[in-house]
Amino acid sequence: MVAVASAVKHAVRAEDVNLYYGTKQALKGINFAAPARQVTAMIGPSGCGKSSFLRCLNRMNDRIPGAKVTGKFDVAGMDPYAKNADLMRLRRAVGMLFQKPNPFPSSVFENIALAPSLHYGIKGSTLEGMVEETLKRAALWDEVKDHLRRSALELSGGQQQRLCLARMLAVEPEILLMDEPCSALDPISTGKIEDLISELSKDYTVLIVTHNLQQAHRVSSQLAFFMLGELVEMGDTEAVFESAQSEVTRDYLNGRFG
Repeated sequence: MVAVASAVKHAVRAEDVNLYYGTKQALKGINFAAPARQVTAMIGPSGCGKSSFLRCLNRMNDRIPGAKVTGKFDVAGMDPYAKNADLMRLRRAVGMLFQKPNPFPSSVFENIALAPSLHYGIKGSTLEGMVEETLKRAALWDEVKDHLRRSALELSGGQQQRLCLARMLAVEPEILLMDEPCSALDPISTGKIEDLISELSKDYTVLIVTHNLQQAHRVSSQLAFFMLGELVEMGDTEAVFESAQSEVTRDYLNGRFG
């Protein structure tokens, strides 16, 4: 892998990571480091391993029969695969936003209030204030403040995705994982999510998987290019777009395949 040296603090590190689905190897010797409080975008053709790697970071691959992960991880100061790993702590520290919005079939208020109530025992006016503040951070408060008791399923797709983002923020995570968060949204909603990503990176480490090269260019400061289960190149986004060191990276960025 081609890499660019950096002295910044990293919130996510992975060393020699391999992922197997049964006998099929999906990830091969991945070495990866994401700077804290920056946006790192992962790009590459379909099936290249970027989403699989993202799911390794919070052990989402555990749900897949036959999945096996090897290697070393440091995610928000934790090793997710340690024998004594605290998965509840990991879930609080590492939030995830999926390709399609998945709000709970309950009210807007309950979607946000459930996690802080269960995890931290927050109740009453304090909980109401947290719901308001979280919805503001997700740029959704003005649109739903008069409809907090309505079903979240009545919101538009873009609103639902911002609600899911707010729900994730309510747990007070350190790292935000986003797997194609805009692929099911219209351009206006996509723009709102991208603006939020840039704003949130001031306080959170953001890792985003995207097929949209323009989006990766717009929102990220670090870029990782995956191909056939390998991390081919990783470095400063502008530097990779302007002068990628790997020929296969240049070919992908110039649209020769993918």
